[in-house]
Amino acid sequence: MDRKSFIKTASAASLAAAVMPRFSFAAAKGSDKIKVAILGCGGRGTGAICNMFSADQNIEFVAAGDLYASQIQKAGEKLKAHIAKNFPNVKDAVWKVSPETTFVGLDAIDKIVQTDADVVMLVTPPVFRPYHIEKCLKAGKNVFAEKPIAIDAVGLRKIYNELIPLADKAGLSVVCGTQMRYHSAIKEGVDRVRDGQIGDIVAGVFLRYEPMYLEHSTLVADPSLKPDDAQFQLCNWLAFRWISGDQFVEQYVHNLDMALWAFGQLPIEAVGSGGRQTNLVWGRQGDRQSNTHVQYDFANGATLTAACRQEPKATPYAPFKVIGTKGVLEMSFGKQRITGEKPWVSEHAKKQALVCEHEYLLEAVRSGKPVNTMKTCADSCYIAIAGRESAYAGKRLKCRWVLEKSQLDYMPKNLDFNGKLALEPVPNPTDYKLV
Repeated sequence: MDRKSFIKTASAASLAAAVMPRFSFAAAKGSDKIKVAILGCGGRGTGAICNMFSADQNIEFVAAGDLYASQIQKAGEKLKAHIAKNFPNVKDAVWKVSPETTFVGLDAIDKIVQTDADVVMLVTPPVFRPYHIEKCLKAGKNVFAEKPIAIDAVGLRKIYNELIPLADKAGLSVVCGTQMRYHSAIKEGVDRVRDGQIGDIVAGVFLRYEPMYLEHSTLVADPSLKPDDAQFQLCNWLAFRWISGDQFVEQYVHNLDMALWAFGQLPIEAVGSGGRQTNLVWGRQGDRQSNTHVQYDFANGATLTAACRQEPKATPYAPFKVIGTKGVLEMSFGKQRITGEKPWVSEHAKKQALVCEHEYLLEAVRSGKPVNTMKTCADSCYIAIAGRESAYAGKRLKCRWVLEKSQLDYMPKNLDFNGKLALEPVPNPTDYKLV
C-alpha cells in the first residue's frame, strides 16, 4: 500500500485504529515529507509556518484556511520570501496549497481535517482552540496549537477531561505554543532552580508592561463595519474578551507559564485588580482591560506578583524574577542569571525558541513517539483565567473555582460571520458577575 492510500485508510478508520502510526515514520526520516496544513494565516500564523520550515525543511504545506483568501495568499508569499532569503538551496515547491485546498470561512477547519495533512497548525483566535483541537484529533491529525488553548472554564475542562486523554489514546502529538519552554538558557535557569540553587522559592515578580494597546490583527476590518458586527470583532480580535480572553490570558500566559514552570506548583488563591485607560474608545477599541494585576498565593506560603499592562506612551518594563532563600533567578529573552550564594550567568540561546518548539513536534511525528504538552499549557491557562476573573470581579478566588464551579463559556452559540454580536461592557468590580 502506498503512503497516500494508507493515509486515506487511516483517516477513515475509527479512533482506536488511529493509535497506530498513519505512515512509516522510519521511512519519513529518510525521504518522505511531512504534510502540513495551516489554519489562521495572520501575523502569528505566517510567522509559525516560517518557524516550522526553519525547523525542518523536509515538509510541505498542502492546505490552508482563514476567514479571508487574501490572508492565505499573503502567507504563501511570505513563506516563499523566507525560503529565498534563508534557504536559497531549496528549489522544490514547499507551498503546495492549491485552489482545491484553500478553505475560507468559519468552517475551514472541517475541510482542513479532511485533507491528507499529517500535522495541522492552529493559529486562529484562541476562543476556537479547544474545538479545533478536538476536530483535528478525531480526524487523526497531529497538532501544533498556539497558546492559549483555553480562555474560559468550559473550554478548559474540555482540554483536561476530553482532549488530553484523547490525544494520548490516539497516539497523536500535540505541541502548544508556549515557546519559552524550548529556550535553552531559560530551561537551564529553571533546572537550576528546581535543583535548589536558589534555595526554597518564597516569591516571584513577573511584570509585562508594554507601551502600546494591541487591538488590530494583520487585517484591518472594513471601515464601514461597526463594532457590533461579528466581522469587525473577528478582525480586531485582540481587543475583545470573548475571542481573545483579554491580554492576561492571551499574552501574559507566556510569562505566567514561565513562572509556574520555575515554581513547580500551582497557586491555590488569586486576588487581582485591573482597569482601562479612559481615553480608549469602548466598542471600537474593544471591551478588555488595558492593565491587570494579580497576586497568587501558594500552599507553601510563597507568593507570585503577576501583572501586565498595554498602555500607549507608558514605560516598557518586564522583570521576571524568582526569589529564593539563597538567591534570585532573573529571566529574560537574552541571558539568564542567578545572584546569591551560587551565582550563574547563562550563554545566549543558540536557537530561536519559536523554531525549537516545531523541532520538538516534527521529531515526535517522524519518530512515531508522540508528545503531548497540553497539560502544562492548560495549567497556565487555568491559573491565568482564575487571575483574570479575580481582577474583573475584584474578589479573592480559590483557583479551583474555575475548574469546579465556573460555567463561563465565551463561545457564541450561533456565530455568523456577517451577523451581529452584542457589545459587552468593560469589566469592573461594581457590576461584573462571576459565572
